[in-house]
Amino acid sequence: MSFSRTLKDKSITVWEDGYNHPFLHEMGNGTLDQEVFKFYLLQDYTYLIEYAKIFAMGAVKAADEKLMTNFTVIQHAILYEEMDLHRNYMNEFGITLDENHTVKPSLFNKAYTSNMMSVAQTGGVAEIIAVIFPCAWTYYDYATRLKEQYRDSLEGNFYQTWIENYASDEFRDSFEWFYDTLDALCEHKTEQELEAIEDIFRRSVEFEYLFWDMAYNRQLSYL
Repeated sequence: MSFSRTLKDKSITVWEDGYNHPFLHEMGNGTLDQEVFKFYLLQDYTYLIEYAKIFAMGAVKAADEKLMTNFTVIQHAILYEEMDLHRNYMNEFGITLDENHTVKPSLFNKAYTSNMMSVAQTGGVAEIIAVIFPCAWTYYDYATRLKEQYRDSLEGNFYQTWIENYASDEFRDSFEWFYDTLDALCEHKTEQELEAIEDIFRRSVEFEYLFWDMAYNRQLSYL
């Protein structure tokens, strides 16, 4: 198995804790409190703005045009496609863009995006891919499993669009290049350097778990 494909197994405990979080399964069975989802939407909207900036950092540090293109294509998809999903759901709640722009990121949200930016500023392209990879990979994995687990009751579920969007082949294809690119970038790294990449990846998986938990409890800070 390639290095990139081992990263999930090396973070499997927190990865599975994320999938088993009640936020996700209440989405799957349609019982998640819509006020909880509204809190998530607003926090994730602010997160995606910062997340998109990391792809810009990747494009700046990319060594060739193809890699620059890959980073910028995903950045465009985040800002114009993924965020459209959020905007559509926000319309369901009567949330305007002006209202959304006044939302302050939670302590957990800020910690996650600050960590990503720190890695992007101090690391290279391999480190940037490692820090952004868990967001896309966990979302696809979790949504795909939710779609299968709750397939008999998904019709009419308020969260069906969210699940099907992140379980789609189009979403999977958008980050498929991460695997081979990270493998190529890590081919000649030392064991110590590979362990550092693993730590960056695992930390983002942990932040993904904390994001679900923060949203479920509508928790803006430690209080």
